[in-house]
Amino acid sequence: MSVASERGFSRRKRNRGYLGHDASALPAQDLQDRDQLRYELDLNSWNLRIWGVAASGFLTDSYNLFSTNVILAQIAFVYWPGPGQRWEGLIINGCTLTGSIIGQLLFGFLADHYGRTRLYGIELVLVIVSTIGVATSSFGYGDMSFLGLFTWWRFVMGIGIGAEYPLSAVITSEWSSTQSRGRMISSVFMMQPIGQALAQLVGLWVLLGREDTYELQAKQCGLNTLHETECRRIVDGIWRIVIGSGAVPAVLAIIFRFFLFDCGLYSLEVKNKAGVALQNTQRIYGAPPGSAAEPGITANGSAATSEPPMPVQFSKHDLYKFFIEEGNWYYLLGTSATWFFLDVGFYGLSLDNRGTLSDMWATSAPATIDSSLKCWNSTLPGGNSTIQQERWDLHGLPIWQTDDTLPCQTIYEVLLEQAKQYLLTVSIASIAGSACFVILANRIPRRSWLTISFFVLAILFVITGCVYYGVARTSGAPATVLFVSLCHFMFNLGPNTLTFILPAEIFPTAYRCTCHGISAAAGKVGSLVAVLVVYGINSAYDDPHRQGLIFILFGSSVALGAIYSWAYLPDPQRWYFNEDGKRRLEQKTLEDLGGGREKAKQQGEVIGIRNKWRDIKQRRRRHTPSPGPEQQEMTGP
Repeated sequence: MSVASERGFSRRKRNRGYLGHDASALPAQDLQDRDQLRYELDLNSWNLRIWGVAASGFLTDSYNLFSTNVILAQIAFVYWPGPGQRWEGLIINGCTLTGSIIGQLLFGFLADHYGRTRLYGIELVLVIVSTIGVATSSFGYGDMSFLGLFTWWRFVMGIGIGAEYPLSAVITSEWSSTQSRGRMISSVFMMQPIGQALAQLVGLWVLLGREDTYELQAKQCGLNTLHETECRRIVDGIWRIVIGSGAVPAVLAIIFRFFLFDCGLYSLEVKNKAGVALQNTQRIYGAPPGSAAEPGITANGSAATSEPPMPVQFSKHDLYKFFIEEGNWYYLLGTSATWFFLDVGFYGLSLDNRGTLSDMWATSAPATIDSSLKCWNSTLPGGNSTIQQERWDLHGLPIWQTDDTLPCQTIYEVLLEQAKQYLLTVSIASIAGSACFVILANRIPRRSWLTISFFVLAILFVITGCVYYGVARTSGAPATVLFVSLCHFMFNLGPNTLTFILPAEIFPTAYRCTCHGISAAAGKVGSLVAVLVVYGINSAYDDPHRQGLIFILFGSSVALGAIYSWAYLPDPQRWYFNEDGKRRLEQKTLEDLGGGREKAKQQGEVIGIRNKWRDIKQRRRRHTPSPGPEQQEMTGP
């Protein structure tokens, strides 16, 4: 072996791997130092600096990911104005989600290997560069290179967006005190619905400003050919401003991240730098009153006592021991499967849902495209009706025109209506659900609530589908809107928030980011499945009630999520009785949860569907009364 390769191997060995369910791989002095770190962390509660750094990045990523709900109608108006079903939106969303999968997997691994803060900011640089790339894609209206450039930059943006998931969740988790951990992570995740709403509000603000300056409504943009080129140029500027605005919070977030350090647990458990761990913790929270340097920590940050051989992070032996020998693949299956089934329903309902929302809000049948329409003929001198010129009566409405009950709406009216429907149906309910979870985070058993909320969501989806079949395009259509809002409320009160939190809690420090990234990537695979299913159903079926089928189909998906959360996930909390004899919920420490499935078994938890079923049968036997003397005489020996 060459000197260079020996040095590389030695450098890799510096990272300590899985400590074992009993932390036996951690020397006694390091155990003492870790207890000191936990003591200092748990003296604190909410930390605004940690929350601000993580939340600002997550807000940026949510804004950019869900901005497609704002801009796709505008892009379609400018670049694909013709009637009929188009596939460009599918390609754009598919590439963005694929980029997210790559970012989650890659940065999850790198954050465990190199450190959290060494990478924290690189993903935002990707978002900023790609945002500028998207906003400057092509040379404007009529450029044939637009789709290729736009899709490429959305793919790069997706990598940055995906990277934010494991980094924000794990950094928040590791820097939080035990008592504030659930609320801290959930409040960071609340930036997702806020980012969605912000994208809609920015789009609305830019639209109103353009209308005030250029009078889109007076020009009958979308309905008349007289100002067609000017209208498309104006709308082309709207979506570029909306997308470009996403770089502003990213720049602010990068500045904040210069004031963040690697988490103490990571520095001690993985990097074997106890002195650095304690120093960084005190730089964030300050030294506790009366504290002094720990006797076991020397000036260079190493333990004074000799260390036993360490498990090597990402070595075959260490991976086998953690995932296979001790059965922690159960945890990874649980977090990945629940996130997958959640995102099938969530993204099927949330991503590029302009047409779905318009359909749910419609209280009448589609309008007939013929000469009876008031916009059939041009009302502008020297202009021509777009409806007649593009033959909407033969080829159908253009894809930017999402409301088939009001085909005479201009692009201004369509965009205004889309923003209103999204904010009222999705944003308000989602933010309310997230806010309620932040309040209740420490009062509800998170794993049990994940299972219950999955079942509640499944029931809500089925009810929504049935209601849709009954009231679609009638005066009772608002009932469907109400149930969809309830679904979004329940998403964020339950599974959407919890699938983000649990992987940041239940895995050991050495593999926490990697496992969170794998779990999040499984979710994005689910979102890809959802996008393809929705596109396939809308393309293959001409049934006007097909949206009801989609609701019921996604209801079955979230029901499967309930099974996996019940069977394969541990409890990050435990019940205990206080001095007054009242039952209280206590948060487990990350060190306790990092012991994995073996530690959970020692604490009386049962993980795995076969083990759960066996446990249920054993409990039934214990509660079955033994036969009395009379029964024994009747049945015989």
